[in-house]
Amino acid sequence: MQNDKGAGFRAFFFVLMTMHWQKHLLILSLGLLSAQALASGYTDPASKINFTLPPGWKVRSVVQEGVRVIKVIPPKADQRERAAIEVTLQEYKATRADSPERLQRRYRQADGDREAALYARLNAHTGRLVTEYREGRFVSGRLWIVRHNLHVFLPTPGKRLLEARCAANASEFKTYRHQMELICLSANSTRKP
Repeated sequence: MQNDKGAGFRAFFFVLMTMHWQKHLLILSLGLLSAQALASGYTDPASKINFTLPPGWKVRSVVQEGVRVIKVIPPKADQRERAAIEVTLQEYKATRADSPERLQRRYRQADGDREAALYARLNAHTGRLVTEYREGRFVSGRLWIVRHNLHVFLPTPGKRLLEARCAANASEFKTYRHQMELICLSANSTRKP
């Protein structure tokens, strides 16, 4: 008889714990969904580049060497690790060297301070190339910093190429990876041919 009471208690405790964890999983899932729901689509009026903008991030456009460059800045970019985040999107006239296949071969090989890509995947149907790689560079005071990059290339109408690059210090990349992926992997051009 005593064993039956113990079994009943264990079953009750198991159901109670399962309900407890389900509640926490539901709250966590709703939190993640609401963060994505707060993200919004953004289309640059001049370049017609479209991407998903995470909540709190800001957009600035500049012209560098005759090319319009969209810079996406994280919230509180004055903080040290966030100030090291670089997210840029631009579209320019593609050359033969900018074909997705050639770019894929190029990024699979190390070049100077850039390591061979950790990931280089080409979608043959759309021509979208997604690469992920690390590169080193000296910053003030001769300090060597390793940067982690998510780099996306997409052929667009008019023989143009859309380039989306998300980079952060390797030590901080994981923290901001989700927001940077939202931007770079959603980048597209709404320009008509």
